[in-house]
Amino acid sequence: MSEYPCILIAEDELPTRNGVLKALQSWSQGKVNLHTVENGLEAFQYRKIHPVDLLITDIRMPGLNGIQLLERLRKEGLETTSILLTGYAEFEYARKAMALGAVNYILKPVEYQSLIAAVEEAFETRKLWKQSHTDSALAMPQVHNDSIRKALIFISSELSNPSLGIRDVAEHIHLNSSYVSVLFKEETGQTFSDFLTRQRLSKAKELLLGTDMRIYEIAERTGFSSSKYFVKVFREAETLTPKEYRNDRKKIQEKSGSDRDENA
Repeated sequence: MSEYPCILIAEDELPTRNGVLKALQSWSQGKVNLHTVENGLEAFQYRKIHPVDLLITDIRMPGLNGIQLLERLRKEGLETTSILLTGYAEFEYARKAMALGAVNYILKPVEYQSLIAAVEEAFETRKLWKQSHTDSALAMPQVHNDSIRKALIFISSELSNPSLGIRDVAEHIHLNSSYVSVLFKEETGQTFSDFLTRQRLSKAKELLLGTDMRIYEIAERTGFSSSKYFVKVFREAETLTPKEYRNDRKKIQEKSGSDRDENA
């Protein structure tokens, strides 16, 4: 069984289904198992056999719509944390679904930021991250203030944006930037700038060890303004360049594997 959580996407429209899949692939960086189906019946059959941590389902689907899917899952004792994809005219259905395991709904056409924010909120509130994610850049510190919790979700979704600043965060949660700066430090124990840098470095380490991406690609993916600046910040934090860090850790992993083989 995989150590990673599973997200099942049920959507009959191919462009929307592929769009949601690609957005979650980019966001999760291989840390989430993703599976897609074309309708509610396929989703139900998949859920009967496989564990699913989060279901993202369209409301309007042929055969078995999103509401009927949730009702059938409940009847079979297979209730699953769910997020609905819905149109403006379907708010009544969305409200009904909230009583059937749905934790949020997203208006179509689906926007990347809204999708990621809803998924991260579901993962955080329902504790869906497995233990292996606790050191990941995707994991967030535990905070008590709801505005700061929303800020952390927003920061995570905007990590690749090199111009991300406290004003952007404050505007997103509709608070004064000076107040957000103070509140952020109180809740996380870090300044916004320090937190953002640490998150970017943590994500960069994941990509250095888990992918073959080039240094400049990792710099872009983690929101550093240039590969030169990325190397500078990384060296200051780790006393190694990103390339040296990758090579050093790979040597340690290879030696560890060799030692285990000898002792087997």
